[in-house]
Amino acid sequence: MANVDILGTLAPMILMFVVAVIALEIIKAVFLESTVKGFIRAFFEGLNGGENKENVSRRKEPKVKESENNETSFTEKLIKLGGAYRGNEFLMSPTERDVYKVLEKAYGDKYYIFAQVRVVDVIQPNINKYYTWTGEYKALFRQISQWHFDYVMCNKNDFSIFCALELDDPSHRKPERIRRDRILNDVCSDAGVSLKRMSLNHKKKKLEVVSYD
Repeated sequence: MANVDILGTLAPMILMFVVAVIALEIIKAVFLESTVKGFIRAFFEGLNGGENKENVSRRKEPKVKESENNETSFTEKLIKLGGAYRGNEFLMSPTERDVYKVLEKAYGDKYYIFAQVRVVDVIQPNINKYYTWTGEYKALFRQISQWHFDYVMCNKNDFSIFCALELDDPSHRKPERIRRDRILNDVCSDAGVSLKRMSLNHKKKKLEVVSYD
């Protein structure tokens, strides 16, 4: 009787142990597969980034998450109601438009001048140092993802980037803008992108370059 009781007690424990071992092996297999895929993806991203810098700067549109069961999303419902968005009349402020005309007149024969260019279209986190799925890459990307250069000048013969331009108006004296400008200066310096800061001298009616990078 004693032997029967012992076996009856051990059977569930043995079964639980076997299930735990199987579950552990499954977890290891899934983790290994995702890790291998990640390294393979990073390897090819590194090759692409090393071979052609244009691949790094290519614009990436955000993915639109589909709602479950093809249901209409909240924003779609607002759009269908009408009046959800309003188009801006002008691309730039009056001052920015005036500065653009000055730049076009002075440099338009040699450079294309683009306005309101996303920083991430000019600068990207270094994928040769930080893989795209790492926290470091995501933090570096988020730091600059919402920022824009006022202007970017590109060589007319090949669209290579000559420099980025920032117009430092009175809003740049605010503490949050001072911090933003300091970080952007460091980002451009680290990436090897020339950044020039300008100010508009209203008394002399003249555009002045206040700093070079």
